[in-house]
Amino acid sequence: MKALFGKSPFQLQWRDALVPQPQLGQVLVRVEAGGICGTDLHFLRNNEDWTPLGHEVVGTIEQIGENVDDSLIGKSVIVENHAACGVCKQCKNGRSLYCENLTTYMTDQAGFSEYLVVRQDMVHVYDKKLLDSLHASLAEPLTVALDITLRAELELNDEVVVFGPGPIGLMVVGLAKLQGARRVFLVGSNQSTPRASYRLNLGKQIGADVTLSYEANDVVNEIMSVVPKGVDRVIVTAPPKTIADAIQISRFGGIIAFNGIEYGEGSQITFDANEFHFKKLQLRASHAIPNHNFPIAIDLLNRHSFPLEALLSHVFPFNEAEKAFQIASSQKEKVVKVVLKS
Repeated sequence: MKALFGKSPFQLQWRDALVPQPQLGQVLVRVEAGGICGTDLHFLRNNEDWTPLGHEVVGTIEQIGENVDDSLIGKSVIVENHAACGVCKQCKNGRSLYCENLTTYMTDQAGFSEYLVVRQDMVHVYDKKLLDSLHASLAEPLTVALDITLRAELELNDEVVVFGPGPIGLMVVGLAKLQGARRVFLVGSNQSTPRASYRLNLGKQIGADVTLSYEANDVVNEIMSVVPKGVDRVIVTAPPKTIADAIQISRFGGIIAFNGIEYGEGSQITFDANEFHFKKLQLRASHAIPNHNFPIAIDLLNRHSFPLEALLSHVFPFNEAEKAFQIASSQKEKVVKVVLKS
């Protein structure tokens, strides 16, 4: 079978590999589709070693190992990329979010491959009559959006700011409105490129009440002019540098939830610790491993709670992976989520 690997500077390589055989408690999934994640792009920009690519996987169970219910064969499934062990100290204390012994296929298997073998509890059956395989690949990024939104602990009628109009941020906008946000501000870095303009406009379609960009707006002052005492919640799906502004625009007792990655100097930030302290703020990191909330994500997708066609902006066959990754990283394309299909 073929499996896709990548490394810096933006190099891709299809490798020949043996079809993995499911062992005790495992299933073999024939991959049908998978989304390109920002993490994949980070790998291509920063990893010096060849790295397996793809972790937003949808497929069909083709074979099972011992002690697996054979009724699963032929089922359409969405695959978790990280799962808790269920037996370590943290799991047994009811804190599986902080599992000390995570299971993942990402270290040695590419989601962009013909087949993938995983633990049986890492697959979620879905109904193709309600959700096609391409849109089903949105479930994994939706669990990421759910994780950070739930960490922010939104309350009814909260004023909410979302930094970053990427796939996760756009889904967060929709989730915030579903949770009863009074008003949602969506902030991007710019609005002059086709990519940026498309995403901010899509944010309005999903439910953003106000869209701003650092290119065209004085973001902090404009938000504070509308909400003088500061907003209740800030959800950051953008680079770490935006945390300083998140602190400025937060009200006394506000919560900031953060899920953003940057490498090199961009990973280092400074902010006024006294302001953070005296405003009694909370900064909460979200890193959605293990993948929780798949049942909620699948239900939201089944009910088309988001404009699926608009979020899934591009689809390419596996043999056009190089073009797909170029599109996914381009500022000149009206792109949100790019999916590869077998």
